[in-house]
Amino acid sequence: MIPNTAIGLLILVVAIVPGLVYTLTFEREAGDFGATFADRTMRFIAVSIAFHLLAGWLEYWIYRETLGEKGPISSGDFALLWLAAITMVVVPAAIGMLLGTLYSNRRRLTGWRRTLLELALGQDVAPRAWDDLFAGGPDTYLRVRTTEGVMLAGLFASRSYAAGFPQEPDLLLEEAYEIDPETGELGQGLGYPIYIAAGKIAWMEVVRPQSGMGG
Repeated sequence: MIPNTAIGLLILVVAIVPGLVYTLTFEREAGDFGATFADRTMRFIAVSIAFHLLAGWLEYWIYRETLGEKGPISSGDFALLWLAAITMVVVPAAIGMLLGTLYSNRRRLTGWRRTLLELALGQDVAPRAWDDLFAGGPDTYLRVRTTEGVMLAGLFASRSYAAGFPQEPDLLLEEAYEIDPETGELGQGLGYPIYIAAGKIAWMEVVRPQSGMGG
């Protein structure tokens, strides 16, 4: 019973590892909004199935060459198993990283890269307008009114951050800007970042650069 149990555990691990590695590397690059535990489970099972369908004949050949017959595993057999294990991790990780990077920059993609992404991931639907706005990492100025009625403004760029679904939306703008309380126009940059906590944003507007603005 022990060998059978050990082999069963090994088969289970081999079955799910490609999808699990893919999912983790994809979310590392693309973020995890919309990904509940059930979503992740279905994703890595589906990817594992696809991987094993593509690599099935290779896996069968490796099994026949190494574990298909009783007897000690030779150094050559071990090297083949080790190479198979590396492939099972490296290939899904590379694919997950590539697609995750493309997804995180999807607003800027054109041509074959966008086509590849759409074929691999399907329709791009963000769970909230907030996520759709910030998913592509835009460089933009924002004007925000808090729930206390305070007007704030700042620059959202590469060193800024907006929390994605399912987290509550908070916002870090890498540079705060002066704002005219009467007209709402943005003035000079203040040289420090501004953080707006989750639940404190009552209203937000994307602002075009104005003539009086400066860093």
